Amino acid sequence: MTKIYWSPVTETDPVDWSILYKDPTVLFDDLQSNMNKDIPKDQNLMYCPAVKDLTKQIVVVKCPMTSHYKLENDELKTISKNFISTYVNHQPNLKDSFLFNMNLSYVFFSEEDISMTITSPYFSKSPHLSYGSIVPGKLNISKWFRNINVEFNMWGDEFKIEENEDMLYCHFDTNNNIELVRFDMNKRMKQILNSCAFSSDWEKFVPLAKRYRRFKESKMKEILLKEIKNNIIESE
Repeated sequence: MTKIYWSPVTETDPVDWSILYKDPTVLFDDLQSNMNKDIPKDQNLMYCPAVKDLTKQIVVVKCPMTSHYKLENDELKTISKNFISTYVNHQPNLKDSFLFNMNLSYVFFSEEDISMTITSPYFSKSPHLSYGSIVPGKLNISKWFRNINVEFNMWGDEFKIEENEDMLYCHFDTNNNIELVRFDMNKRMKQILNSCAFSSDWEKFVPLAKRYRRFKESKMKEILLKEIKNNIIESE
């Protein structure tokens, strides 16, 4: 069993927006709850080792609130009554598209040497994929401590996503089953996270391998694990 530590990354003044964050789930568990019980396991594709082993390594992050937006004059406007706020962090990188962030952010960390790949939810019923998809990425979560932002590349002039709709996948490169452990971010951890997240501001054009080396040499991993383990939120 591999422990994956995770936490919302939020601003807590004047409102603590961690109220929007429920625990992510493991894809295999989600699929199992919706499997056809009339099919024997030895004939069920979901129990094929190639499928089962992969889906047990994928964590699903779901949308906390139905949100509907429209693009007007290069400005993303909200249509739905309730919504997750948005902001623009990057100019469009692809033709005929628009990049925007939902104001949601997560951090994952591991004691073991594990890379995490972020993708769209390619094996879920996620209608938002007809409007746009998550910006993918990859990093080693035992060698670097930075948040992942929920950034979408929008294809047209509209984007809609439903509450509890699968929003993104986090694939953890491990052969073990995953145990998700939530922790409460404190000031010390947030300082380290900001150092990593904004590293390009103070050390430009440096490959990740060098950033990982600096992280290791400065004992950031040991500091973080001590802080995380002292701030674990126990499951009910």
